[in-house]
Amino acid sequence: MRIGIDTGGTFTDAVVVTGAAEGFVPIGQGKALSTPGDLIAGALASVEAAAADLNLTAREVLSQADSVDYATTVGLNALLTGSGAPIALITTEGFEATLPVARAAKVAGLSPAEATEAICWSKPPMLLSRRRIVGVPERIDSAGEVVRPLDEAAVVAAVESLREDGVTSFAVSLLWSVADPRHEHRVAELIGRIHPEAHVTLSSAVPRIGEYERTMTAVLDAYVAPLVADEIQALADALAERGFAGQLRVMQSRGDSCAVGDALRSVETLQSGPVAGLLASAKLANALGRSEAIATDVGGTSFDVGLITDGEVTVARRPMIGRWALAHPVVEVVSIGTGGGSLAWIDPVLGSLRVGPQSAGAQPGPACYRRGGTAPTLTDAAVALGHMSELGGVVDLDRAAATHAVEREVAAPLGLSVPDAADAVVGVACSQMADLIRRVTVQRGHDPTGFVMLAYGGAAPQYATRYAAEVGVGEVVVPAAASVFSALGAAGGDIGAGSRSSSTSESQRAGGRAAWFDRQVVDCPVYDGPRLAPDTHLDGPAFIDHPSTSIVLRPGDRAEITAEGHTRLFPGPPS
Repeated sequence: MRIGIDTGGTFTDAVVVTGAAEGFVPIGQGKALSTPGDLIAGALASVEAAAADLNLTAREVLSQADSVDYATTVGLNALLTGSGAPIALITTEGFEATLPVARAAKVAGLSPAEATEAICWSKPPMLLSRRRIVGVPERIDSAGEVVRPLDEAAVVAAVESLREDGVTSFAVSLLWSVADPRHEHRVAELIGRIHPEAHVTLSSAVPRIGEYERTMTAVLDAYVAPLVADEIQALADALAERGFAGQLRVMQSRGDSCAVGDALRSVETLQSGPVAGLLASAKLANALGRSEAIATDVGGTSFDVGLITDGEVTVARRPMIGRWALAHPVVEVVSIGTGGGSLAWIDPVLGSLRVGPQSAGAQPGPACYRRGGTAPTLTDAAVALGHMSELGGVVDLDRAAATHAVEREVAAPLGLSVPDAADAVVGVACSQMADLIRRVTVQRGHDPTGFVMLAYGGAAPQYATRYAAEVGVGEVVVPAAASVFSALGAAGGDIGAGSRSSSTSESQRAGGRAAWFDRQVVDCPVYDGPRLAPDTHLDGPAFIDHPSTSIVLRPGDRAEITAEGHTRLFPGPPS
């Protein structure tokens, strides 16, 4: 038995899989609100939910588990919010400007639109002040020969000064350490003697030529490593307290897992959640007999897109995280801040409607969560339209609160009715998603119409046919475990496995609800997704409810249930 956990900005997901040579089959899944400030609590809550799905306790499941595979966002969140550790960089004397110059990369990491606007041009944000970049006398050449011995007295003086300045994590990047790391190793020894509680990252651990990228990677690792280490240790302790005696592994951005205690590098966890979902997508695409696929993940905070070509995930040629360059291989996932919790707001200068990148997150969350949030989000817009009525057992959705938020912040300022305003919010968000898909496909020479699209994450099934229709994709597949798909990918689960009821589709009609489509209220059937029989065919407008998510069929959309429990969607015309 294995457990996969994926911690997101809004929700934390867990899945329990079991099996052996025949593949690991998902048998239980759970979702819980993430808990900013104490992400372990959300992780444990998701495991409890997955255990409850099996009518077991968390302790019973954990005591039987051979491994827990964890996809974490703590490092990425620290990086994006500027809340990493106080760090310093020790480098070769004379090369202190390597990081600030940053190859003069003023447009690196910007969107195509931002790259055309000179006002947006700037170098990547610095993660430390210039006074904490210290050069020490030493030099090793490209052949690994010592040209100038390391001045150990200078290193000692620098470390003592930086310790007094509050530094708790060090990046060490010396010139040509990739050819011979002896000077970096000695610097690490000196730091350990003077400041034993400090973390140290050596650039020589990244075997790649490229002074700036190697230095930046070491700095990024030093910036997030203390936080990632604390979280992993806290998770390990909490799991052990609940009976887990197996192996804890952490998902990495390059597409594999690293056992805790091995050479885990925190910088390689920054995209672990999205990468886990993309790996699961590649498995699903192969199971479907499709070698070309677009993986789309809509969570509470972001929209993530990855490309599968010739049956393989794409590996970034010049990897970046945000606007920072990396020097190690990364499975390529491109993201924007458009998710269920993304805030809808009116641009004060242009007076136009915007969605994201700011997010309500898990706390306070969308207004419809009734957890203190008052600003409208994409989820509030969907609830106000009647496209969502509940979110499994995770949270109750308050349509009145969602409607009031949309009316106050969007409809009234724009002079629109609430349904028109809510539909505009969904339209803007889906257009942003479609733009990112074009960036990943069309701008790289791929025609999206020849790809199958995979839609997963808690929110993707609600919007998939709309953004797919915008880019001309003719088929969308919603996996059977869509809302916990990244957790399933982390655990290495068999995405092709599943069993279906022999019931007919009509007997599984769970009722109906009124919803807004094509500028009018329509009475729509609602189906119980997990109980739909294989080869069931449905036409929109309709809803297929699953635990923790709902598939929205617009007018003109069609759906078909596969033997494995996946839902094939055939989008109608663009909305």
